[in-house]
Amino acid sequence: MEKLYGERAGEILNAYKPATDSEVLQVATDLASDRFIAYASWKFIDLHSKTNGYPVYRYLFAKKRPLMVGAPAGTVDQSIGASHASDIEYSLGNLSSNKVYAWTPEDFKASETMQNYFVNFVKTGNPNGEGLPKWFGLQSSEPKVMVIDAESKSQSERNLRRYVLMDSFFNK
Repeated sequence: MEKLYGERAGEILNAYKPATDSEVLQVATDLASDRFIAYASWKFIDLHSKTNGYPVYRYLFAKKRPLMVGAPAGTVDQSIGASHASDIEYSLGNLSSNKVYAWTPEDFKASETMQNYFVNFVKTGNPNGEGLPKWFGLQSSEPKVMVIDAESKSQSERNLRRYVLMDSFFNK
């Protein structure tokens, strides 16, 4: 940490501090994810929302893939969250063509929700539509992130403090 963050390593360790031993893997994954793509995506979207004059809609894809077809009975999913780029097959409605996973009704529901949001956005510039949870743009009075999952919902950005901290390192 000191090699990456120097004298400010303590700030990072504090921001990515597990409360229990069982949270260590999640916290390490959070830091790796933020360094890999999450912070950069947030920064791009933040700048875009402040400069383009149009609503910007941000989502977090949270739907974990199901177990692989043929997984032994009793297999436990050890993944931390949705894998990188797994949202693509959901957004394009290609679940049925991927025979590797044992897709569930919840997977198809998340896929349909995501497709409906995208179609609405392409048609109108706004992802919201009948039967969908309200998605607030970042420029609205209630800037939120749409969490795409079996039960999608709009929520406040829970990682904002981490991103602002990362920003202080990269935006000097």
